[in-house]
Amino acid sequence: MPARHEPKLPHASEFRPFIPVRDDPLVAGLHEHSARSFAEARLSHPVMAEVARQWREIAREPFVGITADGHPRHGVYDLGPVAAAERAPLTEMLHAVEGIIKHTTPEQWQQLTYPLDSSRWRTWSNPEVLLFDNGLRLEEVSEETCEVLLGLVRATLSAEGYKAVRHLMRLNGFLGELIDMPGVMNPRSYHFALFGDPSADQAWGWHLYGHHVCVNALVAGDRMAIGPVFLGAEPDCTDVGPDAGVRPLEPRERLGLAFIRSLGPQQLAVARVYHDVRDPKLPEGRLHPADERHLGGAFQDNRVIPYEGLCAADMTDEQQGHLLAVLDEFSSLLPAGPRAARLREVRAQLAETYLTWIGGVDDEQPFYYRVQSPVVVAEFDHHAGMWLTNPDPARFHTHTLLRLPNGHDYGRLLWGADA
Repeated sequence: MPARHEPKLPHASEFRPFIPVRDDPLVAGLHEHSARSFAEARLSHPVMAEVARQWREIAREPFVGITADGHPRHGVYDLGPVAAAERAPLTEMLHAVEGIIKHTTPEQWQQLTYPLDSSRWRTWSNPEVLLFDNGLRLEEVSEETCEVLLGLVRATLSAEGYKAVRHLMRLNGFLGELIDMPGVMNPRSYHFALFGDPSADQAWGWHLYGHHVCVNALVAGDRMAIGPVFLGAEPDCTDVGPDAGVRPLEPRERLGLAFIRSLGPQQLAVARVYHDVRDPKLPEGRLHPADERHLGGAFQDNRVIPYEGLCAADMTDEQQGHLLAVLDEFSSLLPAGPRAARLREVRAQLAETYLTWIGGVDDEQPFYYRVQSPVVVAEFDHHAGMWLTNPDPARFHTHTLLRLPNGHDYGRLLWGADA
C-alpha cells in the first residue's frame, strides 16, 4: 500500500531556473505587445489560425453537454425547492449589479450585456491569446469600474473562492513580470460579461475569463450553478512579496494525493490507468498539445468522456471520505449554502463516481486525476512549461477544471433554453 503521509510541498522558487532569458525566442520581442496586438500576431500564424477556426466552429454546435456515452442523462440533478439556509446570495448579487449600472456608461453597459441564450456563454478560453472579445476587458476600464465589476464576482462566490480567484489573477500578473509581457498578462487582463436580465425571478449570470482564470456563474431565484470553471497557474506561487509561498491550488493537489494514497494495491492498479503523465502507452490523441491530459477544457462542451478507473462503490468509507473531500474542494467557489446543496447532490451519485489517475503518487512526480460522476467532472493536471521553459510537466504549473455534465454547464438546467 502506498505510504500514508502528508505530501511534501514544493519550494516556492523551484520555477526560477526555468525563467526564459530576454533573448529567448519564446519571449523575444514580445514585451511591447498589448493583448490585442499579441492576439493579432498569434492568430496570423497558420497553425494558430486553424486552431482558432476549429474552436469557433465547435462553439457554433448546438449545446448538448459533456456525457459519458453521447447521451445526456436526465433527472440526475436536484432542481427542487431550496431550503432557506442553502439559497443563492441573490440579494447581494443584485446589489452588486446596481453598482455596475451606476459606474458604467450606457455604451459600456451595452457592451457588457448579452441575452441569456447568447452563444457567447460558450466562448470562454484560458490561453493568453484573445480569441473572443466578450463584454468589458478589465484593464481597459477605470480602476473604479473594474472594482464594481469584480464586486459581482465577490457577491456571488464564497469568500474563500473569491480570494483564490483574485490570487490567481495576481499570479498571472507575476508571470507577466517574470517574462516581461505585462501588456499581455497582468492582474486585469480578463474579460467580464453579463448574460440575461439581472432580476429576482429570472435566470441570469456572468462569466469572467482570461489566462488561467475562467468562471461561469448563473443564478435563478434561490438556486445557482457555477461551471465550467478553469483555475490554473504558472508558476503556482510567487516567491516574493506578501503572497510569497501561497499556493491557492495546493489543496486540490494535497487532497488528491491523500485520496490515491489511501487505496490498497489492487484498487490502485485499477485507478492508476497510466504510470507516467507522458506514458508511451497513452493512446493516440489522448495527450493534447495545449490541454495535455485535460478532457473538459475550453470548447469541449459536448465532449464524450467515458468512465474509467476505480468506482466509489468499490471503496471503503474512509476512501469515499477522501473522494468527497476532493469534490468539496472543487466546489469551494460556491457560497456555504449552495455548496452544501451541491455536496448532497454529489453524494447521491456516489455509487457511479469514478477516480482516474495518471502519473506518480509520490512527492516528486507530476500527475493527473479525474473524478467523474453523472453530476461532476473534476480534473487536476500538472503541465509542462508554456511560458516557463521546463520541457516536462512540473508540480509548479497546475491546471484544474470543473464541469457540470449531462447538460448543466452554464446552469443550463435552471433556464432550459437552447443556445
